[in-house]
Amino acid sequence: MTGYRTEYRTVGILGGMGPEATMDLMDRVVSAAGDDQVPLVVDMNTKVPSRISADCNVGDMDPAPVLVAMAKRMQAAGAAALVMPCNLAHQFAGEIAAAVDIPLLDMVVLTSRAAVEVAGQGGKVGILGSPALQDTGIFDAAVAAAGGQAVYPDDQAMLLDAIREIKTRGVNPYVRDKLVSASHNLLWQGAQVQLVACTEFSLLERAMDPGAIKIDALDVLVRAIVDFSKSAA
Repeated sequence: MTGYRTEYRTVGILGGMGPEATMDLMDRVVSAAGDDQVPLVVDMNTKVPSRISADCNVGDMDPAPVLVAMAKRMQAAGAAALVMPCNLAHQFAGEIAAAVDIPLLDMVVLTSRAAVEVAGQGGKVGILGSPALQDTGIFDAAVAAAGGQAVYPDDQAMLLDAIREIKTRGVNPYVRDKLVSASHNLLWQGAQVQLVACTEFSLLERAMDPGAIKIDALDVLVRAIVDFSKSAA
C-alpha cells in the first residue's frame, strides 16, 4: 500500500510564482519520493507582487510582507520546513526565516553548492534566470560562498523576454531558442556548469547548449524536500 507515512515531516510550499512552476515542483516531488510520499501543504498565491520590479520594497509593491504572511500560514498549517519555487523570491529569504520558527530550505544556497561541487573550487557557474538575479546579487553571494564564480549571459533582456513569454503564452520554440542562445554565450565565457535558475525555465527541455552541464534548481530543491521530510525529526 502506498501513501505517505505519518512520521514523515510536512513541507510547506510558498507557491504561485508562477503556478505552473509550483505544480511542476509538486509533480517532481511525487516522482522522486517513490512509494512513500511526503506530505505537502501549499499556498498557491498568484497575487505576490513582482519580484522583478525595481519598485520592490515600496508600499503595496513589497513582496516581503506577503511572503512572510504565507510562511506563517504554512507553519500554522503544520509545515516543519518551508520552500519557495522561485529563485528571485530568495532575496527575501532572511525576512521569511526570521518570521517563523521552522527552517527555509534555501534553493539558491543549495543549488549554488551543488553547482560548485561540479565546477570545482574557483570554477565558473553560469546563471540562466531573471536579470534581477544579477541585480540583487543573490547568486553571486551564494556561489562565492561555495567557492565559485557566478557568470551571466551578456543579453539579459533576452532572458527577461523569455520569462514573460512563458508566463503569458507558455513554453514554445521561440523561448527555447532564446535559452539555447544564452547557454551558448555562457559556454563562450567559460562557464560549462550552468544553473537553470528560473523555475519558468525548468519547464523547458533540451533548451541548453549540448556542451553545457545542466543543474536545475528545481531538481535540487526536490531532493532537499524529500531528504528533509524522510529524515528523522
